[in-house]
Amino acid sequence: MTGKIVKQLSNDYTVKTEKGLIVCKPRGKFRKLGITPLVGDNVIIDEENNYILEILKRKNELERPSISNIDQAVIVTSVKIPNFS
Repeated sequence: MTGKIVKQLSNDYTVKTEKGLIVCKPRGKFRKLGITPLVGDNVIIDEENNYILEILKRKNELERPSISNIDQAVIVTSVKIPNFS
């Protein structure tokens, strides 16, 4: 089953699927390969054992905050108070 990671807390990843939200853990092979799942990743999960089996290809990735597959970013700043430095 495929889904999108919508939340990360410690080593638990909440994946949004067509059946709802499922809390999953990544497989150990990701740690060995140096791959970290990010919020926004499209993934394939094993819904019986609640494991992330595969991370699908990313469109893009931001380092801070650690997120991926971003379509739009908005920067909000004050024009008058406080003075912009």
